[in-house]
Amino acid sequence: MPLLKWRWVAVAGASVAVVTAGLLWLLLGWSGSPEAPVRIDAVKTAFGIGAGAGGVFALWLATRRQRTMELQLAETTRVAGVTERDLEERRVTELYTKAVEQLGSDKAPVRLGGLYALERLGQDNPKQRQTIVNVLCAYLRMPFKAPVVGLKGSAARDLADDPGEGELLVRLAVQELLKTHLSHNAAGYWPGMSIDLQRATLVDFRLSGCTLAAADFSRARFVGQLHIRGTHFTGQVGFYGTEFRDIVNFDRSVFEEGAFFSRAHFAGSVRFTRIRSGGRFEFSRTVFEEGADFEGGEHQELDLTDAQFPQDGTK
Repeated sequence: MPLLKWRWVAVAGASVAVVTAGLLWLLLGWSGSPEAPVRIDAVKTAFGIGAGAGGVFALWLATRRQRTMELQLAETTRVAGVTERDLEERRVTELYTKAVEQLGSDKAPVRLGGLYALERLGQDNPKQRQTIVNVLCAYLRMPFKAPVVGLKGSAARDLADDPGEGELLVRLAVQELLKTHLSHNAAGYWPGMSIDLQRATLVDFRLSGCTLAAADFSRARFVGQLHIRGTHFTGQVGFYGTEFRDIVNFDRSVFEEGAFFSRAHFAGSVRFTRIRSGGRFEFSRTVFEEGADFEGGEHQELDLTDAQFPQDGTK
């Protein structure tokens, strides 16, 4: 609403004066009596009506002024809110950019600093969490020298004397952060996350007790033991052409829309015990060097077409 201009106030005041004078003239002319008492009553009546009109105008003016002030305050509040949001978004963008730049450092401690800066950013800004998870997954998809195939036990210990030990520690930290924020019983749980770890090299990977919307591990390499026990996948899960170099445990996990392990290669023993799958659970052309245990599983459709098991037929 536009501000009330002073010329309109002057015009309104003059109008009230003219109306009052006109009423006075009409009343004096209508009375037709020269007596003083009658003239005095006419003057009182005219000025009373004028005063009333002036009061109405004053009330309208006060209401208009109050409404104008309210609108100005609302606009000021709106602008302040927009400015505050812009500042917050700019701050988040700056923190995100700086953390990602740290992840690109050639020094492991700097990369770790960027990693935990991203975690804090995601913890404080839920809208940024999927983006941050995407960055963490992208880091794990970057080229990495894996341990020698066939080694048993902890891959972290196997690489203790490797020149790339710092990079391994960073990767283990990334994996642990994913585990922490995908665990549905953890205080820092980030619900509704999806992960894309296609072609990633994952070392001693743990994802037990987690809940994910979807996950894709196609053509990934799992070095060391893999434990995904009691994990709930609400969307589809892909392990197409994935390489598992050690013990694998999927005990009690739930795959609501099924999972695809076609052409995967399991070098160690595998447990798919007490699995629940609401969709197609496919292992076509999958190789199980040391067999697989499917005991107690509930599958809508289990496909083992052309799957290879040990000569003793262990499944």
